[in-house]
Amino acid sequence: MNIGRKILTVAFFSIALLFVLLVYRQTHKAYITGEDEYIYGQGNAPEDVRSEIVDQLEKFQAGYTARDLHEVDAFMADLFSQENLLVLGTMPDEIYRGQRDVSKLIYSDWNAWGDVELIIDGAHVASAGNVAWIATIGQVRFDIPRFLVMPLRLSAVMVKENMDWKFQSMQFQFDLNLFFLFFVTLLLLIGLIASLVNLLITIAKRYWVKAKM
Repeated sequence: MNIGRKILTVAFFSIALLFVLLVYRQTHKAYITGEDEYIYGQGNAPEDVRSEIVDQLEKFQAGYTARDLHEVDAFMADLFSQENLLVLGTMPDEIYRGQRDVSKLIYSDWNAWGDVELIIDGAHVASAGNVAWIATIGQVRFDIPRFLVMPLRLSAVMVKENMDWKFQSMQFQFDLNLFFLFFVTLLLLIGLIASLVNLLITIAKRYWVKAKM
């Protein structure tokens, strides 16, 4: 491989790495740093309802901050509904139904995921009767590796049970700009095609040389 091809290879993978880093860029940094207040709007919940739900969100945050594995059952009982509970994790196969399955997710998060930091006061809170909808953002600082910080989006439906607001459905989602992932895929596809063409040309040349001998 000549020097020109080596330079092109380095440039190719450098550009691909740049697009990967752009995928992981914090999409809503201003809200994480507190420069802005409501990313999704405040919502229409009355002040008393909003206050009660914010209290529950703060308990949720406290659990994910302390990450005390002995408190998972109490955490579940205090914050999650006993009926029709559904939680979706960040991965496609993370679908958890019912208290038993969701408690396994919580245990796994606290044990090995990382430090979760959510925007609580700036959360969107809307309500109608005994049902409320919330949406907010935050970030996860992973345990391994510690330098990896992923932007997070949290949305949920809460219902009022026995005078307390409980989560009945919830979705965790990495708040990534996947637009750049398209370019990474395109670059890798171009690289693969170029490599295959180069391989076929090399094989053809060798075959041609042997045929002439």
